[in-house]
Amino acid sequence: MIYPISNKIPTRFNYEKIKQILNPIKHSVIYHKGGIIHTRDDTDVELDFRQESNFFYLSGVEAAGYHILILTDTDEIYLIPPTVPSEHQVWKGIPDSHDTLIKKYDVNHILTEEELPSFLTRLKPSLVYTLPSTDTSLLSSLKTLANDRYELVWAVREARLIKNPWEISTLRYAAHISSHAHLSLMSYVARHDTLHEAELEARFRWMCAKNGLTRQCYIPIVASGRNAAILHYTDNNKPLPLDSQALVLVDAGGERQCYGSDITRTFPVCGKFSEEAKDIYNIVLKAQNSVLACLKPGVHWQDMSALAIRILCEGLKNLGILKGDLDELLKLNLYKAFYFHGLGHSVGIDCHDVGGEGIGIASNRKGQPLEQLNRPLEENMVITVEPGLYFNEVSIQQWTSKYETYFDFNKINQYRVIGGVRIEDTVLITKEGHENFTIVPKEIKDIEAIMKA
Repeated sequence: MIYPISNKIPTRFNYEKIKQILNPIKHSVIYHKGGIIHTRDDTDVELDFRQESNFFYLSGVEAAGYHILILTDTDEIYLIPPTVPSEHQVWKGIPDSHDTLIKKYDVNHILTEEELPSFLTRLKPSLVYTLPSTDTSLLSSLKTLANDRYELVWAVREARLIKNPWEISTLRYAAHISSHAHLSLMSYVARHDTLHEAELEARFRWMCAKNGLTRQCYIPIVASGRNAAILHYTDNNKPLPLDSQALVLVDAGGERQCYGSDITRTFPVCGKFSEEAKDIYNIVLKAQNSVLACLKPGVHWQDMSALAIRILCEGLKNLGILKGDLDELLKLNLYKAFYFHGLGHSVGIDCHDVGGEGIGIASNRKGQPLEQLNRPLEENMVITVEPGLYFNEVSIQQWTSKYETYFDFNKINQYRVIGGVRIEDTVLITKEGHENFTIVPKEIKDIEAIMKA
């Protein structure tokens, strides 16, 4: 398959959104520096480079060492490439010419690193907007420049929450290719008697890479048996159990031009779900399908989370794992013994993308769970829907030690071998409802048919 990479990413559209939100003061500029290549400790061996997300959003540049400068009065965008001395070009290659950079990126002008300080001295901007993380060392000689490190970050996060057409197309592509990689794992497991988690991870990466997704959006999770109860299990270093009840949970997604996908599927190692596995899987599937059926602009995510929690808790009660009145179980949060993460998050340049906290609202980190998004869903948001149930030893012990009478330990032991089940799709909110970017079957009969074939 040919990888349809974009010639020029329309990042000017992103800047225009940011400017509208920021409402910059007159004669101000926006400055940001991209990521640089780092090495392993005490060696010159380079670590794999991935561009800083906000810089990519502004520039569309995936390479290391670049800067960007935007004049907010005229909307002129200047790209500043890294200086590559001639002696380094033997190792790094000849850098792109200025004409090539203009054709390649959505910018107006090119400046050199040597020209930038004097250019700003002549320009005399009233204010330089940067991000809290921006390396401003190149501007350190300009002592009189006023610098605001905080207003821009809120504008960027708000802008990134609502995707533009190019972003939507890129996210859809990443999800489709990743979906095919997930499908290939199901059939691959069914054709082999002895496999290893690391082998499945390698195959997933290969299936993505051969179709242009050469980087993973996050470290793949390939958790078989009881490892599936560990949310961020990334060791991926165990053989798949041969137990007829064993499941394997694969949480993985490839990345295209810094835009990723986030998909989880859980399927039986032997190709057929046991009765216990069906019980847990169908509860999770019902929760996800119920939420998906409601998704459209105007829906509040807290309501969706409450809906999923009620279905999960009711399912556990019906199986006899939880005992007592459903409303009381919910009031005591006893479902948290088996479900202890948010229902979803925004997806974009980052897997756990910025959540659109809003200007002036404090946040310690990017990638807030959508439960903390105090606003309704909007058209062109891209989110995940990912309910799950897990028989995690630590969580079960914590909750049963406090509320022992509400749990049936014989039932817990009956289902403990399942490990965990999570079903996760990447979804676009559309004008009338939603589009599910994830195209991997998830009904039990469909998964078993794929693995049988």
